[in-house]
Amino acid sequence: MRPGPVIVAVLSLILSIMGVAWLSQSIIQPIDVPGKSSATKIEDQPDFPKPSETGPHPKVTFEETEFDFGTRPRFSKGTHKFVVTNNGEAELKLKTGRTTCQCTLGELGKNTVAPGESTTIELSWEIKQAGPGFMHSAQIHTNDPANPAQTLVVKGFIGVDLAVWPADRWSLGSIKVDGQAKIDGYVYSQLSENLEITKVESSHPGLTFEITQLTREEMDAVASRLTAEATPPPDPHGKDVTPQTPDIKAAARIMVTADHQIPVGQFSIPVTIHTNLDETPTLSIAVSGVRPGPYQFFPLPGASYQHSMMSIAVGEISSAKEHESGLLVICRGFDEELKLKDVEADPSWLKVELEPAPGEGDVRRYRLLLKFPAGLPSMVRSSSNPATLKLRTNHPDAETLNLKATFVVEE
Repeated sequence: MRPGPVIVAVLSLILSIMGVAWLSQSIIQPIDVPGKSSATKIEDQPDFPKPSETGPHPKVTFEETEFDFGTRPRFSKGTHKFVVTNNGEAELKLKTGRTTCQCTLGELGKNTVAPGESTTIELSWEIKQAGPGFMHSAQIHTNDPANPAQTLVVKGFIGVDLAVWPADRWSLGSIKVDGQAKIDGYVYSQLSENLEITKVESSHPGLTFEITQLTREEMDAVASRLTAEATPPPDPHGKDVTPQTPDIKAAARIMVTADHQIPVGQFSIPVTIHTNLDETPTLSIAVSGVRPGPYQFFPLPGASYQHSMMSIAVGEISSAKEHESGLLVICRGFDEELKLKDVEADPSWLKVELEPAPGEGDVRRYRLLLKFPAGLPSMVRSSSNPATLKLRTNHPDAETLNLKATFVVEE
């Protein structure tokens, strides 16, 4: 049976509407150009200014298309006015286009500029990312056939009022048995030229500090190290950007010295740095390291020892029976017998004993034993949650000894 004329007409109408919709959509879709960002044909946009086909034509001239704000603090805002002049023979028409996400275009001074006249285009921005650089842009469309679209750019660095380097913590490494450990830390400002360190304080008497203001040459050396660690600032235009950081306006060196008053074991001591800056009067950093003290540690059979963490790795333990592991301890500079006065263990069921060990020479040797009872539940005490041991001894130079232990209990 042949379809009726009405049905054929309806189907033809639907197909025609679909074809027109597809065609109109394809006309305004961005055109992908290999190696460039997506662009839209000017002639396909009814709201963009269109050049005259016969002339005369305007000639758009920008005094500048890029402006560098230098170093600005994070969360600051700013504006800049770009001057545009019509050096052609016909009226210049202007239309604002797209912008980057943290940039906005203000009202144009004029949408139409007569030959020989000028107007301004205001670009506003806000710094939201952490840094080290910012770059925002906006597009202006014109009816100049030689320059139908121009990108205006504002850029700069995101500086900090007060910061330290190294940034995470100042690590002293290992303190020698009968000596000291030192590290140079740096405090700097990328915004203030008047930075001064007024005081450095710590809760522990084993740390002392010496403050020295840096010369310009020394500040440049620190800035070079910061640049080497920096990541490139975001660039919305896809250009290659060399990693950079803002210039350092003022800086000081703090030489930290740790001595035998630091408790034996791994330590991390908070330090507060006081400055003359109103916005950031103080800053904190942790000074860390390890102090073996008058001891040397060697793992007993079945265990291993990590010196930098002062941690005993016991391995796998069966809950069906008791287990014993530990360290051989060599004690120097103490004529009396080393004794444990008190033990704080976490978990509390972990017992610790110290007994003399045989050996030759004038040094004293001991076995520090960790004892695990039978019947323990299954558990894992890894480096992220180790067992902790705080041992108090009768040694005058190491009254407190802090150790860690890792193990796995299997049923």
